[in-house]
Amino acid sequence: MKQKEEKINAKLKQFGQMLGLNEVQSIKAKRTTKNILSMTILTGALILLGNLMMPGGPVGLYYTGGSIKDFKMLFGGFI
Repeated sequence: MKQKEEKINAKLKQFGQMLGLNEVQSIKAKRTTKNILSMTILTGALILLGNLMMPGGPVGLYYTGGSIKDFKMLFGGFI
């Protein structure tokens, strides 16, 4: 695992030199990229979970539970 990480870091250093970055900046860029990707994945998961729990947003959650009074208001005197 350590050898694989060092191999990746060496490639990143070479790529960073092409962009004009030194070794430390290229490793920091890798860390920043990993943080951005993990936050994006976490945010996406939270958005999906929120949409599954509250269809239509918070207002949709309020109107999802129908009661007898709601049906009486809807149908008037039929019920």
